[in-house]
Amino acid sequence: MTDKPQEGTPRPRTVSRLRFVAPPGMQLDAGEGTKTIGRYEIVKTIGRGAMGVVYKARDPLLDRIVAVKTIVSPQGVGKRVRSAYLERFQREAKAAAKMQHPAIVTIFDVGLDEELGAPFMVLEYLPGESLADRLDRVRLPLGRAITIASDLASALAFAHRQRIVHRDVKPANVLHAGENRWKLADFGIARMPDSDLTQVGIFMGTPGYAPPEAIREGRYTPQADVFAWGAVLYELLSGRIPYEGPDTKTTNSFVVKGDAPPPTQYDTSIPELISDVVMRAITPNAGKRLKDGAEAEQVLRETWERCLREGMVSPAALAGDEVPHEKVGAQMHGHVTNPNAWSHSGNSTVTDRPAPPPARKEPAVADETTDPGQVTTRREPPKAAGKAKAGKPPADGPMLVIESRAAKDRVGDDEPTRILVREEAGGRRDESSKSRRREAAEAREREREAEVRDDRVEAERGPSPEVLELPSGSSWVMPVVVALVLGGAGFAVWWFQFR
Repeated sequence: MTDKPQEGTPRPRTVSRLRFVAPPGMQLDAGEGTKTIGRYEIVKTIGRGAMGVVYKARDPLLDRIVAVKTIVSPQGVGKRVRSAYLERFQREAKAAAKMQHPAIVTIFDVGLDEELGAPFMVLEYLPGESLADRLDRVRLPLGRAITIASDLASALAFAHRQRIVHRDVKPANVLHAGENRWKLADFGIARMPDSDLTQVGIFMGTPGYAPPEAIREGRYTPQADVFAWGAVLYELLSGRIPYEGPDTKTTNSFVVKGDAPPPTQYDTSIPELISDVVMRAITPNAGKRLKDGAEAEQVLRETWERCLREGMVSPAALAGDEVPHEKVGAQMHGHVTNPNAWSHSGNSTVTDRPAPPPARKEPAVADETTDPGQVTTRREPPKAAGKAKAGKPPADGPMLVIESRAAKDRVGDDEPTRILVREEAGGRRDESSKSRRREAAEAREREREAEVRDDRVEAERGPSPEVLELPSGSSWVMPVVVALVLGGAGFAVWWFQFR
């Protein structure tokens, strides 16, 4: 893109979204006034696009509400070509119908409507809005944006393992499934990577979400889905579309040129590590792009966990409210991100980024006065000479102080408060501390003087005459017992002889 982004400036919303571009020769009979498609009873029309019309319908056999989408088919071609197209569509649609994933809209049935002459798909009916409708109204909190992108990457990883490429990943094809769940829909144009539903070199996709190789060569691989996924994540984070212009040709030229600014230029509160993941996904060079949905899911998950672990994003990011666009300032996520946690170059990538600088080494010691669940780190006070009680600094030793939140050596406000040791400078001690130490010293001096005085009085008085001192310990017990036994025996002999 040629223009520099202006931070915090609003952009046109819904009118800037370009619709899917169908390949030449693909047309759809809208079927207005149709009462049924196959066995399904039409209730109303709920959507219309370049590749088909979506109806809300009722399945009389199972008595349930479904969504029926008619698909474009080649017009003005021979019967043989049209038959081959319909056969290939049914085969690939049935393969897509086998995908059972919590983030993919379930396909119930496929068929060919005899009256319209067009194939159709039967999908689960989701009454909620699309992600495009939601993003046109509000900005999403950071944690929710990451969750949605992670679910979409998981869905693409599942499809790519089945060798199925979606080819039209965009917010309009992500439907709200209740609460905080979103599902990827519209696998109607999905196909195997090596199939040939359309002519080679024909562009088929949504401008701004299709990669350069699809625009130039009509080539769609799993990396094409990754490119579109990165564009969706870009908008989830910044509220902007990476490549957009007034028409399809201009937008595609921006994509081929590949000069989209990083999302951090629109919102500096976006973590730069997450921004790096986005730029790796939307790079025009397929060799440097994430290779498939599985790699996109893994890299995003590991990067998000790293942001949380290293304090770049606070746990408060996991919750939050949606904010209307007109109320969003220059920074949407500033209240949950910490850009000062680790400064680094914006040109590095996730894989080659150097490790963060090590934190100051301070021995962690157990503090028995705190709650067991609280983590407290402090410096061990130096040992003082003399008899000082364990766990307490001596009267003339250093003081323990609580580090303030404004301390210059703090890493961030999310770091635990540390108990530091402050050495007092001579001649500048706190007067209250000096007074307390002086009183303690005077009390100890008075105790020593009282002990000396008591010892002097005892020495002058001498031993008391009426006190009979017994040998210490138990050494006198046995002689006394022996004397009593012998004396009793002698008395008994005398008694019997001279009685």
